[in-house]
Amino acid sequence: MALRRLEKLRNAYGPGCAERKLALLARLDRARLGSAAEVSRLHEALCFLRAYPDDARVLRRVQAMLARFARRADLRAQRDALENSGIAGTPIRFPFFWPTALWLAREWPRQLVLDRLDRAADRAIGKLFGVKSGFAALDRIRPRGLTDAVHFLHLVERMPGDSFVKEAFYDALEPVLELRPGRGTPSRTHAAVRMGRIAWQHRPLDRARPQMRAEIGRPPQRVRPLPVREGARWIARARAAMVTRSRDMDVFAYGEPRDVRLIEDRAGLAFALNGLSAERRMGARATHGSLALKNGVPIGYMDLGVTGRHVEIAFNLFPTFRGGEAAHVFARTLAMLRRIFRAESFGIDSYQLGRGNREAIDSGAWWFYYRLGFRPRAAAAKRLARRELARWRADRSYRSSKATLEKLAGFPLRYRVR
Repeated sequence: MALRRLEKLRNAYGPGCAERKLALLARLDRARLGSAAEVSRLHEALCFLRAYPDDARVLRRVQAMLARFARRADLRAQRDALENSGIAGTPIRFPFFWPTALWLAREWPRQLVLDRLDRAADRAIGKLFGVKSGFAALDRIRPRGLTDAVHFLHLVERMPGDSFVKEAFYDALEPVLELRPGRGTPSRTHAAVRMGRIAWQHRPLDRARPQMRAEIGRPPQRVRPLPVREGARWIARARAAMVTRSRDMDVFAYGEPRDVRLIEDRAGLAFALNGLSAERRMGARATHGSLALKNGVPIGYMDLGVTGRHVEIAFNLFPTFRGGEAAHVFARTLAMLRRIFRAESFGIDSYQLGRGNREAIDSGAWWFYYRLGFRPRAAAAKRLARRELARWRADRSYRSSKATLEKLAGFPLRYRVR
């Protein structure tokens, strides 16, 4: 079928590829897909091509299809099944933390409601009022024109105490919120932002292992500190990227608009880097967040801890964009960090490598970083890595077992520039 053929062309670039994609996109634009999975697959293919377009014709077609994606009949038919997909026209349900809940209530007050299936929150709020159902109590006292979620957030805001007290109180209740689709609500579908000249993709994505030292030594093209208002917009885009993936990150929720830099790299790659608000900073370690973009499309994010000239990195490429140039994007991330923080070493902690993180184990994260030159300090880790490499050299089909990856994940990795 056309969808499967389009997916097979994901990394096909060169003579004739744009024409084949355009023909398939035209068919899929008119088609009515039969399942939520197929609608989602088409959406991801469009997002990928928006970030990596062959030429202006492909870009125009993809942009047009994404612009009206929420109006597709097959999406409307599968709307409930696509909940939490981040696709325009679908709802998001998640127990957002206090600052994110406040932000959503301020920006989209009509679309934010309490999830009435959240019985735990219903009981917990009920205890505050001395009744069985907290939702029913809120309905009785809620002013006209306010949703239950916005009214409840206003009640918590009026409590005595500072922001830390209110946050602790709200997060202890942990109510699930529903962000209903509406005009301008966050979606992955409409997340792209204009960032100057498009970098067209004329060749297949480079999956070769980058020369790390050479890449790190090649600085990004431009670093631009942003004025406060523009910085706030970039932090909002990073928050939206988390909301549409049912995540919440303090580094964006408490981002400091006066400390945002836009780093423009080669081939349409860019990073929006922000610091943390003063009241949330702790000790000598400086925390930063970064949203990675390709041709204006968010493709991943980083949570960064900077101590002196060492940077601890939590690097996450969004699933839509994995399997392509992940290693290249990571190498350019290190080049960006060296330029901004004059970093001389980088670290990856055990969680990112798989300790308590099944996704990292399944992806073989430890070996991804090892092959890029990161090394453990512990002798036991070095012995285990040598054993696994010897087995792989003897049999190139060999893969480390999950049990072995879990052992390796207990050993953080480090890379020194010099």
